[in-house]
Amino acid sequence: MPTLMVRYKVKDEGVPEVVAAVQAAFAAIEAKRLPKLRYAYFHHPESREFFALLELEEGAENPLFGIPEARALQATVARHALGDAPTPRPWVMLGSHGFAR
Repeated sequence: MPTLMVRYKVKDEGVPEVVAAVQAAFAAIEAKRLPKLRYAYFHHPESREFFALLELEEGAENPLFGIPEARALQATVARHALGDAPTPRPWVMLGSHGFAR
């Protein structure tokens, strides 16, 4: 299962908008009940830093491209991210407790 991570910081004024966009995206994702997708989003409460983990079952297409709220989240992040728009990068899990391997 490929695991992707995206990590970025945003401008101070962008934090509330990114948080709202994450909440809207996850409400839409939950409504669709996507069994081949594992997705989590994190925000450091004392900073402007966010990161997300995305894991798809082997051979599964990424369903986020077809969810308008997920695309809106990407656009919001691109608008507020410091530096270039963040790009997901693949990671290999070396150990886990409670996460699929």
